[in-house]
Amino acid sequence: MQKQEPPKAKRLPSPLEIKHAPVVTGAGRGRIIGVPTINIQPSAVPPSLTHGVYACRVILDGKQLMGAMHYGPRPVFADSVSFEIHLLDVVPKERPENVDIAIVGKIRDIKHFPSPEALKTAIEHDIREVRAMLSHA
Repeated sequence: MQKQEPPKAKRLPSPLEIKHAPVVTGAGRGRIIGVPTINIQPSAVPPSLTHGVYACRVILDGKQLMGAMHYGPRPVFADSVSFEIHLLDVVPKERPENVDIAIVGKIRDIKHFPSPEALKTAIEHDIREVRAMLSHA
């Protein structure tokens, strides 16, 4: 019996855009594990979006930035659904009031990891996948 390969990242047929998504205060766990995020009000999520990790572009201060987006529960922390984006290569000095988001593709489904360290390792892999997808967009 062959080992089944995990599904590959999948580009959406066209970017799913969210305009003026309100930014909210998060729990700060991303910053603690070295992957700070911008937390978005979950009500801004389009109903067609399924839980998962996505590649996205974010407009912040007039600049288009690459982001790794998480939408769904946070099983490592036994916590509720969140909608958060880790900006690649940029850490904003101040929390913005709102952002424009273009979701480009799905990287993977939500998974449970045994520890925050294992989660961080998975996020590092996700970021490489996001870079690859967005650099070819």
